[in-house]
Amino acid sequence: MTKPAMEPPPGKESNFDNPNRELYYICIASNAIAMSVCSIFVFLRLWARYRLAMRLRLDDIACVIGYIGFMGYCTMCLLMLRYGGGLHQWDVPDHLITQYNQTVYATMVNYGPTVFAIKAAILLFLASIFSPYKTYVKWIYGFLGVMGVYYVAMLFLKMFICRPISMFWGATTDGECFNQRVLILVDNIISLLSDIVVLLLPCPLTKKLQVGLIAKLKIVAIFGVGGIACIFSLVRLVFIIHNGESPDQTYVFLQINLTGIAECGIGVVCACFPFMPMLWKSILHKDKPGYSSNYSRSQFEMMSSSKQRSRNTGHTPESIHYNEDMGSDENILIPNGKSYVTTKVRAGDDTAEGSTNSIGDGNGGHGTSLDNSHILRTVEVRQYEEH
Repeated sequence: MTKPAMEPPPGKESNFDNPNRELYYICIASNAIAMSVCSIFVFLRLWARYRLAMRLRLDDIACVIGYIGFMGYCTMCLLMLRYGGGLHQWDVPDHLITQYNQTVYATMVNYGPTVFAIKAAILLFLASIFSPYKTYVKWIYGFLGVMGVYYVAMLFLKMFICRPISMFWGATTDGECFNQRVLILVDNIISLLSDIVVLLLPCPLTKKLQVGLIAKLKIVAIFGVGGIACIFSLVRLVFIIHNGESPDQTYVFLQINLTGIAECGIGVVCACFPFMPMLWKSILHKDKPGYSSNYSRSQFEMMSSSKQRSRNTGHTPESIHYNEDMGSDENILIPNGKSYVTTKVRAGDDTAEGSTNSIGDGNGGHGTSLDNSHILRTVEVRQYEEH
């Protein structure tokens, strides 16, 4: 006779043949949607980066790592279903509970690195957007460093939650474990707080950008997608507080995992979403006559003219470094912005220095440095988009 993994509560009976599978099917549908949507957004982000900048940056790598971790998280959640996940524990045969607890362990260890990689992708992108604000960028990197230390520490606590580890899934009863509920509860509280910080970080500096009100609202909306992740993180916290000690873990823990999938999935979308407006605009207008973007014609023309000048005047690569800035994340976020190219020419020099100031730097695109041995002439060239 098959023994249930948990004695049914009063008034209930174990049903191994036809149990309630509502949560089971919800899990399959949710994972299928989340994995598909995130795969599309990550593909579009990487395509946008290649199409508009033709190279990957650190935030792209962090996004890919977060995406891989998210896909692993979803895979483990689906694997739970094979071992009784989504069913009430009194409807799960006792011999499946060990394998189920192993999948719980895998998702618990996977969650932290995945969340950190996704948040790192967003923070590194913010740092590149607001790079002229040095103090702000230092705060971003400081916050990122603190989170990194926390998630590494939490990773080791989860990995070695039991000594020996096999005690976690019931292979042995000889050993000791940390309190799983407390560990997950603390982790979720920190995750929620960091979600809120990441959501609010762009707000103070958005008003300083020299763009119109509509453009500012678009920027806030782009990063505001992360607010939905905060909601699911809060729901996850409520689930843990109210149901974390329930003995019906095959049912309750899958509910908690589904909120984690929503939180991480929305985080991946939020990391990719800022790239969508510029990609969409470049696709729509690529065949329109007179259309120019900082990533296509304008960058190509400036690069070509710079190379010609370099051959004529012996420029070094550093003297034409502004070409790299034409593919900056500021232009991804604000595709219709203006770029200010400042050329400094000193009397007696054979070379010229070039630099680009973006719309948010507050410098107005003017060169201001002087020295005692040269005459400095600053010429401001304003580059506008054609419509």
